[in-house]
Amino acid sequence: MKQPLHALAQRCKRFLPLLAAPAALLLIQGEAKAILTYNIFESAGNVVVQTSGSLILANPQGPKYYCGFNGAIDAGRAAICTGADPSTKAGSAQNFYYYITGPSFFVGPSLAAPADSVSGLFTILWGGSKIFSIDNSYASGTPFVSSATFNGTTLAALGFTTTGLIGTWTIDGTSESINVCIGADPCGGASVPDPLGASVPGPLPLIGAGAAFGWSRRLRKRIAAPLITPPQA
Repeated sequence: MKQPLHALAQRCKRFLPLLAAPAALLLIQGEAKAILTYNIFESAGNVVVQTSGSLILANPQGPKYYCGFNGAIDAGRAAICTGADPSTKAGSAQNFYYYITGPSFFVGPSLAAPADSVSGLFTILWGGSKIFSIDNSYASGTPFVSSATFNGTTLAALGFTTTGLIGTWTIDGTSESINVCIGADPCGGASVPDPLGASVPGPLPLIGAGAAFGWSRRLRKRIAAPLITPPQA
């Protein structure tokens, strides 16, 4: 009896690397980084900027920055402002900022400011100056939304002639990303934030992970099945 059991153990050990691969894949899917998305789209004859997601922030600079407008899109300098600007609030302080790396412009020169309405926390994405700023009251890692709406205009009037992801910025010293997407479908199906701010993979990675998980379950059943039929009573 000892020899068959030893052989079974050795056989199972050979399958361990195969089981580790799908397990690692599932862990990678669960360790998605936080992403903030600016989605710019048309709605009822207006252009809306909807900001959603979360960011893990550390080592702020300043305080220094504000927009000067309640809502703005400066396509030539990759600048977007959403929410109520602190410079418009009596006695308010300017906001901390963070250095970012990414594109310096969206398209050619085009400015829309101020917005006709804003909501949520104040933010600035300014690719041209490599700066991101958010209201000092923001608690790092928590989900939030903010917006700016520009009445009676179109994406084309602001210089946007394509849809999908037009730029990604990384907050220096972190893995946190900021995406800017054009159109009603955020980023054309690319990774987008879920309500808790984690990146949600598109359908293909999820299908791949599901297939790997199903295959690993079948493999475990085969390994668990006894190679020697127990003696019958």
